[in-house]
Amino acid sequence: MRKVFGFTLCLLATNLCAQENNSDFSFNGKLGLSPYTGLLGVEIQKGKWSLGLGVPGNVSLKRYMHANDDSVFYGVYWNQYKDNSYDDYEQGAYFDSFERKSYGIGAGYIWLWESGWNVSTGLSVSEFEKEYTNSDFKLTKDGVRIELELSAGYKF
Repeated sequence: MRKVFGFTLCLLATNLCAQENNSDFSFNGKLGLSPYTGLLGVEIQKGKWSLGLGVPGNVSLKRYMHANDDSVFYGVYWNQYKDNSYDDYEQGAYFDSFERKSYGIGAGYIWLWESGWNVSTGLSVSEFEKEYTNSDFKLTKDGVRIELELSAGYKF
């Protein structure tokens, strides 16, 4: 999975360098379930490229086929979530701290209306690592999962 992620990131970077300069910036506030921008986030877009930042701890890079219209998109993302007040049992042991990290690649579609409102949906594949800790030891779980994006936003 790391090789696929790295290859996709290199492909996106090469494509970005080859793109003509476009000085038009736009911002898209997003709310919903998204591996790219989390539950609440923003995309900063220049031309067909966008950098996404979101809560909890999401960073992404997307490329849209059309800059300011309904469009297919693809991208890469990384996210991290940490909870130091975790209070639960996992595999019969008590843990007081939890951390999850994941990265992935995906594609989707955005419907963009002239008013600026938009809806995105998509699928992605991510590799994740969950780490449960307490004062005595640490439990780590990892795996691969498919994630769904369903979010609404306003682009200005």
